[in-house]
Amino acid sequence: MSTATRILIVEDHHATLDGLTMGLNHEPGFTVVGTATTSDDGLRLMRETQPDVVVLDLHLPGSLGPKAALEAFRKQAENKTKLIIFSAEARVAFIQSVLAMGVSAYLLKSERVAKVAEAVREVMNGKEGIISDEVTKTYKKITRAELEVLSMLGKGMKYQDIADQRLTSVATARKQCETLQLKLNLNSREQLIAWAVQNGFGSVDIES
Repeated sequence: MSTATRILIVEDHHATLDGLTMGLNHEPGFTVVGTATTSDDGLRLMRETQPDVVVLDLHLPGSLGPKAALEAFRKQAENKTKLIIFSAEARVAFIQSVLAMGVSAYLLKSERVAKVAEAVREVMNGKEGIISDEVTKTYKKITRAELEVLSMLGKGMKYQDIADQRLTSVATARKQCETLQLKLNLNSREQLIAWAVQNGFGSVDIES
């Protein structure tokens, strides 16, 4: 008989925590081995229960901010425990920063329990970089170079500034911005800048 996937849930909203716990415990092959409402308790339970997967909210009470908490959970995971972030934060730049820290999945709190269960199965099968569909449509069609351009636009940089920093021409910088407008269904450079700012490019801080 196969061993059940052991899950730890770290979430400070009790209704969400109760719903996830009940839902995941009812999924075949899953067992929730612990729940916590603070980062400190989550790390303690992670040491005690040695789960296969941690479903983790990033904005939690406790002694650690989001970035420090994520680093602590990653260090304790030691590549043995998969981390699934479960957050209300939908800014693309924030999600990009979190994924770059090596988590297996990033799900929005608008997701149903069935989607969380699906993500657990996928990460246990070795899949990485899972993102909620609501975000994926935008995130996956933006290239790494375009993410850099968005960060520069979010900081208020002009075409010439972008070209200078990226060692390219003004025409290329303008073309990249025009391509981003098409991808994001925006009509002007001003709308593109506003989108970049709203999504945290140029100013996003995982600690906030």
